Amino acid sequence: MGMLNLVLTNISRKPATRLYPFEIREPFKEFKGRIVFDPENCILCGLCQKKCPPDAITVTKADKTWELNLFRCIMCTECVNGCPKGCLSISNERAKTGAEEVIKIAVPIVDKPKAPKAAPSK
Repeated sequence: MGMLNLVLTNISRKPATRLYPFEIREPFKEFKGRIVFDPENCILCGLCQKKCPPDAITVTKADKTWELNLFRCIMCTECVNGCPKGCLSISNERAKTGAEEVIKIAVPIVDKPKAPKAAPSK
């Protein structure tokens, strides 16, 4: 009789788990989901690369590229704290399943026009 009581009580209860693909839980407020890079303000200074403990970030000034190796990143947020222009931030969204190992972004550095030289006065 003990097994029958257990089966009947479990049938009348709601499920203990979520129906994952259909019901996605909201992330917690302080959850470190992924690093977001804004290339518009980046000056390719390389401070994020120097601050990164596992060397997950590579900044190449010659190619004007910024790379993040997602498999090496430990989400310590040192790069976010060290960026002088605020190009890096942490989002509480999870990274997509099946994400690539390396994110490579070309940074559009616009060279500022130099002021024209003044004509020598006589």
